[in-house]
Amino acid sequence: MISKPIHFVSYKQRHCTDIFCLILFLIFIVIYIFISILAISKSQPISFVHSSDSFGNLCGQDKFEFQPYQFYFDISKCLTDGAFSFICPTTKICVSSCPTQYTHYELLQVTEMDGIKTKDLVRQQLVCMYDFDPILDNRTVTELVNDGLCAPYTLPSEPFLGRCLPSVLTNLYDYENNTQLNTNISVAHINTHMFGINSLSDVGRIIFSDLNRIKQSLILFIFIAFILVLIYMLAIKFLTGLMVFLTILILLVILFLSSSFCWYSIYTGNDLVYEYSTVAKIVNDFIKLRTIYYVFGCITTFLFLLTLFIVLTLFDRIRLSIILLDHGANAVFSVLSTIFWIPFTIIVFCLLTSIIIYIEMCLSTVGKPIFRTIVNNETIPCLPNINSTECIFQQEYGYNDLVLNDTDIVTRGVIEFLVDNKTNLKWFNLFAYLWFSAFLFAFQEIVLAAVFSNYYWSKGKLTTSFPLIYSFFLIIRYHLGSIAFGSLLIATLRYIKIIFDYITNKITKIQNNIIITFLFKFISCFLWCFEKFLKFLNKHSYVLIAARGYSFCKATRKTFVYMINNCLRLLVLVHLTEWILFCGIIAICSCNTYLFYEYLQWTDEFDQLTLRWAPMVIILIITYFIASLFFSVYDMAIKTLFICFLEDLDENDGSIQRPYMMNNELLSLLHKTNTIKEKENK
Repeated sequence: MISKPIHFVSYKQRHCTDIFCLILFLIFIVIYIFISILAISKSQPISFVHSSDSFGNLCGQDKFEFQPYQFYFDISKCLTDGAFSFICPTTKICVSSCPTQYTHYELLQVTEMDGIKTKDLVRQQLVCMYDFDPILDNRTVTELVNDGLCAPYTLPSEPFLGRCLPSVLTNLYDYENNTQLNTNISVAHINTHMFGINSLSDVGRIIFSDLNRIKQSLILFIFIAFILVLIYMLAIKFLTGLMVFLTILILLVILFLSSSFCWYSIYTGNDLVYEYSTVAKIVNDFIKLRTIYYVFGCITTFLFLLTLFIVLTLFDRIRLSIILLDHGANAVFSVLSTIFWIPFTIIVFCLLTSIIIYIEMCLSTVGKPIFRTIVNNETIPCLPNINSTECIFQQEYGYNDLVLNDTDIVTRGVIEFLVDNKTNLKWFNLFAYLWFSAFLFAFQEIVLAAVFSNYYWSKGKLTTSFPLIYSFFLIIRYHLGSIAFGSLLIATLRYIKIIFDYITNKITKIQNNIIITFLFKFISCFLWCFEKFLKFLNKHSYVLIAARGYSFCKATRKTFVYMINNCLRLLVLVHLTEWILFCGIIAICSCNTYLFYEYLQWTDEFDQLTLRWAPMVIILIITYFIASLFFSVYDMAIKTLFICFLEDLDENDGSIQRPYMMNNELLSLLHKTNTIKEKENK
């Protein structure tokens, strides 16, 4: 299917690499699948997401079909460490609708005792247990609350994930009356005078309503985002030198103007930012703007001088970067199918994340619901009774003699194993997620590296009709072990960092010592930096694995040597490429969002929107996502060509036996020639 260039090892010349790591990875997958099957078969994940009452009944199902919402008797008990938790020690029941007004049992007690309202009117506002009618009971409202039969208070609430949660924004907008907007009030009036929405659920419905109203325009500008990305890449392809020059010039101008403004403001005392910015006045109350100007001025001045020094002294490195940028654009346009490889990986990653989350839910709900009651200040298992609030279900799953009496020995053993090791299995599930996700992205990178290294060593003349598919099967056939090895290192390092951060958080809560805190922060920062370096090294090592069929250790060793010996070239190339792509993303996102805004104004669709900012933000996010996907392929192409160039320079000498495979521009830049070409010239 493919020619046999000097350095791209063909399909039949390769051998399997890092087989031991592949075997280890397969064993890990088998163990994970086995545990997942056990967890799925012995769990109730739907109860983790679906709202339920304190007796283990699912709201909206079976006899509670017309009571789909979960109501908390005392929702304040759900607040833990300043955050809201769906697992809280309070009675929960299923209700047909969420409360719409504020009530408190003490106020109701006074209203009833003073005869302001009749007993029927007062007690109709109470939310009580199933089959209990407070109107027919002779106890006072306070006694009903103290006996746990009724909720102590209600708040204006709205359904969110099947649970009645307090409304955050109220009396601002009524989405249900939106159908009468055309006759009663205009959308423009609402946008002018309203600054909030009546409920959280309404926000989503309004956004979807707005997007549905302009869906054709949205689709059009998603397509335009693709076009703008291609135009920018074409500009890099055909105007590489000009694009690099403009990018460097823009950077220098921004740094120079920022530095000049800071020093001008310091020495003249004319602070335009303070005069015209309210935010600056607020910031100045905490940190003096003059101090900020000193710091920012020193940083921008240093960066300006450093950039200018690099441009003047490393001109040949910049020329090399320009050639590789141009070469990378040619490689991407030669194999356009690589553009669709990244979205495919993202889809697989989303599926993987969903599976891992589902397994986590299963591990959290393994066993049978545990009902507990308080006796002598101790919680003991009990059997539930729907007419009593003493024995309630607090979102806890496990096993005991009461709930496992009717199960067989095998089922009981499996449940006991999963419950006893629940914490360890959750940590195991986390490590699986880290390893699988690292493996997936490493596989994505090495497949692209195989495509672009093939392009380099064949001098842009790919003989195979489907280079992406060829590389895909090439990597699967020979190099899954190397991917498993590299991804295992990344996953292990991330896992250690997560455990370390977890321990740090626990220790700092117990003893807040500034020296210990600094030490832990330093180690955490070191682990983060080492992880970034390892990812950077792995990404470049995959190029040699894909091109030459090396094992992971050999490829990493050679890559590290190349990077050390060519650190200036690497530094200029990486930062120049990142800056150019960053400028491209900013330019594309800004341009597409502005054009979208002008188009909506031109078509009069903008005035019909309720939340006008939402479509702007959405098109900005979509454009950023599209540009990032395209440019990630381009970035991988440049890194691959750079490593191939370094290998070409290291292993070849221009002789007939070992000619250089780089193009003529690179040969001319390095003042090197091939012997064959010299003879042809003579």
